[in-house]
Amino acid sequence: MIRAAIFDLDELIIDLERIHKAAERQICSDYGHSFDTLSENLRFNSSGLRENDILERIKQELKLSAPLSDMVLRKQTLFSSMIIDQVLQPMPGALEAIRVLKAHGYRLALTSSGSRPRVEIVLKGLGILDSFDITVCGEDVRQGKPNPEPYRLTAERLEISPFEGVVFEDADVGIQSAKAAGLWCIGVPNPAAATRQTLKLADLVLPDLTHFTLNLLDRIGLSFD
Repeated sequence: MIRAAIFDLDELIIDLERIHKAAERQICSDYGHSFDTLSENLRFNSSGLRENDILERIKQELKLSAPLSDMVLRKQTLFSSMIIDQVLQPMPGALEAIRVLKAHGYRLALTSSGSRPRVEIVLKGLGILDSFDITVCGEDVRQGKPNPEPYRLTAERLEISPFEGVVFEDADVGIQSAKAAGLWCIGVPNPAAATRQTLKLADLVLPDLTHFTLNLLDRIGLSFD
């Protein structure tokens, strides 16, 4: 029996890829480099990875001597300044799916690769910070997605067995993490993503969250009393 629903944040609840890339571009410029000199894989295929891991890869590729902690703080500062004047637009159906699941008694969790300060800014801006019983962020784990640790830790904090939780994810690395942790997973693509995700390991794929209904859980062998 499913007792909990677990959501990713970026590109699943809200599309912030443009702001993330603008901040990373500025960080490269801060250290005298062009973002465009980074490898194509790093520029376009970092969906679902922890901010620390992305910045560590930037540091390595550009051979920077700057402490990673300084780069992380700079990214958080840039993100906060870039998002402050933005009208946050959730992905189609995201807030309604959260509301419906909450109303029907599911425990809700958010498992993000982002830093907690940044995650909370976004959740507060969307008015859904209090919708989640727990949040697991990038700094809460030693290894990020696709390692199972983020979703395994989420299940532990929710006090559920893996088969009692369903994850909503937009990125292949996130789906790999969820499945490796033993959880069910529903894939939801972001059509604007810089790199198309296959979502092939998900138990079910929806065009977007407007297509989510509780009845769909039966299609992947789930039920709720």
